[in-house]
Amino acid sequence: MTCLALSRRHSPHAPLFWRRLILPLTISSMGALTACAGQGTTRTGFIAPETYGMMVHPKGHSDDLVYAAPVSPEEQYHYVMIDHAQWHPSAKAPHLTPKAEARVTQAFDEELHKTLAKDFTILPPETLSPPPGTLRIQAAITNLRRSKWYYNALPIVAGFAAGAAGGGLPPIPPPAPGGASEELIALDASNGRTLMAIATYNNGMPWNMMGQWLPYAHARRAFHLAAVLMDEQLHQTGIAPPPIPG
Repeated sequence: MTCLALSRRHSPHAPLFWRRLILPLTISSMGALTACAGQGTTRTGFIAPETYGMMVHPKGHSDDLVYAAPVSPEEQYHYVMIDHAQWHPSAKAPHLTPKAEARVTQAFDEELHKTLAKDFTILPPETLSPPPGTLRIQAAITNLRRSKWYYNALPIVAGFAAGAAGGGLPPIPPPAPGGASEELIALDASNGRTLMAIATYNNGMPWNMMGQWLPYAHARRAFHLAAVLMDEQLHQTGIAPPPIPG
């Protein structure tokens, strides 16, 4: 009974104690992880140095860099050939095993084909005599981070612990959400002229819960968004005609 009474006498202070203990520990343990987890635009040399200097932030995409060459209406492009995506790492990119490299470049290929096939006729990349109005798309993954579930679980565990103690924690972003950076080029397939260059990236979002657990889910989302950005910019800049509704 004495122990029970003592427990009751100190229980009002337990929630405050756990909140004061868990929150600093959780934040401090994630600080270093969060600092190195984010992606950004890269300049790896995949795009020609002189082209980097002409890239700007397009309207509505303040985190992306895009160069679009001026074209006349009769130069519009309707066909694309997509070269196999490359792993062209920046200086801070992690090492990838051959198996992981093949996996992520294949995933980028799939996103490019799926997205561009909606508005363009896809030709095999080995086509020797492409028709006029054909683009050659070259793409590279320049940085990559896997989502690490064993780090991302910490905010959830801390929240449960604080809740069990009668307190609570403010939402804490996952410290290792994953993501990817990419560089893309669109060339005139007949003469090699650079018509578009893009440097883009995407980091994992807290609301995408599956992406916190699956190693490359957020990276694959970044590949999809990079393909969508290229498709969008090709039409908006007049390099390709507006897509047919529906």
